[in-house]
Amino acid sequence: MSSRQYSRLTIAALFLIYWGLTTHGKYSNSGDEPHYLMMAQSLRADRDLDLSNNYALDQGASFGAVGLQHELHAIPARDGRLRPVHDIGVAVTLLPVYAVATTVASLVPPDFLRRFRMSQGLFAYALISLAVMAVVLLAARVTFTALEQAGLEATRAAAVVFVMWGTVPILANAYEVFPEPFALLVTALAAREWTAATETWTRRTWILLAAAGALPWYHRKYAVYAVALAVVVLWRKRDAIVRLPLASRAAAAILFVAPSAVLAGWTYYYWGNIGGPLTLDRPPFSLDAFAHGLPGLLLDRENGLFWWAPVCVLLPAALAKSRQWAWLLPLAALIIPSAAHDQWWAGFSPACRFVVPLMPILCLLGVGLLQCRPGRFAIAVAILPQVLIAAYGWQHPHTLWPRGDGHNRVLEAFVGAADTLLPSFRVPSTSTLGLTLLALGVVAAINAAVILGCRPGTPVSVTS
Repeated sequence: MSSRQYSRLTIAALFLIYWGLTTHGKYSNSGDEPHYLMMAQSLRADRDLDLSNNYALDQGASFGAVGLQHELHAIPARDGRLRPVHDIGVAVTLLPVYAVATTVASLVPPDFLRRFRMSQGLFAYALISLAVMAVVLLAARVTFTALEQAGLEATRAAAVVFVMWGTVPILANAYEVFPEPFALLVTALAAREWTAATETWTRRTWILLAAAGALPWYHRKYAVYAVALAVVVLWRKRDAIVRLPLASRAAAAILFVAPSAVLAGWTYYYWGNIGGPLTLDRPPFSLDAFAHGLPGLLLDRENGLFWWAPVCVLLPAALAKSRQWAWLLPLAALIIPSAAHDQWWAGFSPACRFVVPLMPILCLLGVGLLQCRPGRFAIAVAILPQVLIAAYGWQHPHTLWPRGDGHNRVLEAFVGAADTLLPSFRVPSTSTLGLTLLALGVVAAINAAVILGCRPGTPVSVTS
């Protein structure tokens, strides 16, 4: 098969998996999701972001969220109007989709939809989820191109994308109305530019700068992450930048900086600060949260990346083998703020939501491990439990939403009470520190063994 055929087959397989999951498991009226769509409803119906009438008139029914209350998702701004606390990028981007989905849903007879246990609102929500899924699949396609540019043959590039897009972080979030799918796509664009010819400045470079510049509008926590992605790619293309005309360099700077500047002005006008409504009392970050959140993002038995996506345990070895140290910058730019967030587990949402945007980077770093036999063996071993976890989660999708009670219902299905040997940071106990040190020791030993096993080989550069 050709490269294009491998790519299409991979995307088709992922679509069927995601679509199948949406048909039998989704919390449709909870968390932040319906409030992003309420913003879209207000933009469509009223052409504003004053949400008071939209909540009062129960317009959440338009997308299946009957009786939706604003709670703390919308608060009075400086002008006294009820405005969203969430950034508006997701709602603005999905507005055309929202308009089409709600219109189409209104044309389907309610009696027909009831046969499928759906209302017109839930059907509209399902169509919107398909649009989010398209963003995730586009990110997969772009990452496939990045891997091919990195030197992987089409079969391996397809396998890497399928494995990583099949991990629970993406699997469970592939159809959710959150900012992460859009940040995932921007990261994929950065990965593609990183592996592209360094001496050229193309239309794709302009697209990346525009997309990265707009990323804080989806969530302002991405402000630092967007800068990190841009720095990494621009450093790679520094020779091409030197050859650009001064006017083009100025245009590139404006293209990237202008969206953040406008966001700062917009925020100050409505909220009196540049941090947004969530920082009116205090920033939602703390050192105490960071102390729990950093190991929690990786090792917490409910929310930890390593237990939901075991192949990610090999990240240190992958980084050491590939020697793509520049990617540490965006890794830190996303992980540190996420870990320091008061709800580092990402609130009521599928597991590992905050780390979803990092998957294209992890794919690139994994290229080095694929070039040595111990690396390939370690990846193969890690994939087995990963497939079991994803398969069980697909069959029982509500287990993909951690409840904050110290239990991982997917792991319990396989190992029973033995999952308590993993540390918990949302429900810490006297054994948390000891279990954390033990888990870190095991992870370190695995990576040390892989690194030593791969040492005879030469470092693999994904930028040559």
